[in-house]
Amino acid sequence: MLGRALDLLDRALVIVTAAGELVFRNRQAARLLAAGHGGLRITGGALSSNSTRVRVALAEAISLACNALQPTGVCLAQPCSPPERWLRLAVAPIHAGGSARRAGCAAVWIVRSGYPSRPNEVLLAALFGLTPAEARLAGAMLTGCAANEYARQAGVGVVTVRSQLHSIFVKTGVRRQAQLVALLSKVPALTLTDEA
Repeated sequence: MLGRALDLLDRALVIVTAAGELVFRNRQAARLLAAGHGGLRITGGALSSNSTRVRVALAEAISLACNALQPTGVCLAQPCSPPERWLRLAVAPIHAGGSARRAGCAAVWIVRSGYPSRPNEVLLAALFGLTPAEARLAGAMLTGCAANEYARQAGVGVVTVRSQLHSIFVKTGVRRQAQLVALLSKVPALTLTDEA
């Protein structure tokens, strides 16, 4: 009966033991894990990830929840993907009797938090005088995409991307990629519309 109720939730929920072994997953979580969103997966009956960094962070979060009754979270940042598409894991202890100092299991809520989206490429082009290609590249830099990775995804050469990046630096008045990201992160996520 509880399982059916948890299946009605609009958020993915996984319940795991202190060792990360899967006890329960609702329908939302089953779909998400089957699709491999954020690199999350079930391996050997345990909640896992394609990323070693995420596996370690997830194991620490589950241990904190089960052994120290401390809720915590893990962010699954993904290069070249906007923050609103990143998954966040909220890990909380489930105390079902027994020792007052330990939880038998942990609930892992898997959510997209709805962080503000990145600035619109049209807005970036209008604010800084960027070409459409430069605006796309600037948006990708804001998501943490590396120049060589962006070149591969865009189907252009790394030399072209570096040339566009240099042009963006000149037009925005910055000298380094970190400064560009800091500047662009302050631009609101607005959309320009044409007035009739």
